[in-house]
Amino acid sequence: MTPACKGCFSVKSSTRSYTIIFDSKSCRGYAEESTAVELAERWFGKYEGSRLLLDLVEIAYLLLSGHTKVIVENKTVSKLDDLVSTHSECFKSFFWPMLSVFKDLRDRGRRVKILEPMKFLVKDKTGRLRLVFILEEKNPVSINILEQLVEDARRNNMLATLAIVSLQGELTYYEVTKADLRAA
Repeated sequence: MTPACKGCFSVKSSTRSYTIIFDSKSCRGYAEESTAVELAERWFGKYEGSRLLLDLVEIAYLLLSGHTKVIVENKTVSKLDDLVSTHSECFKSFFWPMLSVFKDLRDRGRRVKILEPMKFLVKDKTGRLRLVFILEEKNPVSINILEQLVEDARRNNMLATLAIVSLQGELTYYEVTKADLRAA
């Protein structure tokens, strides 16, 4: 069972109100027209035709801002815990660490794009791009996966960063570079 998130997070946001339509089957949402344009300018979602598709993590973050309403099967949801209770099947185990890191980076003024589960593209305040890979404490990861992350970042002229989420929900960030451990 997924825990409700009442009181877990709070988000600072503008006074603009957004409406997002939620698709229960894909567990994603979309915005149209002026909402889509404004959210895309703020590095939310990916365009598919004229609609801006939003990942569940982005929808959750916007709900936490208090300035978003989500239309789910002709009902309006304005709190994350209501969306969790009605669509718990959408909230996979990797959702909560992703939301923690997404929220932390956004609250620090970074622009964040979700590339895939547990992987973000982040533009820091200097304009430098980072490939951020989210890891959870006590969940082992192959060294080959980490090596691929570093190589992907290097090949695209980005920095590689690990965001490690502790069992208590605390975040630690590490910049990762390639090292040659062979004897000289």
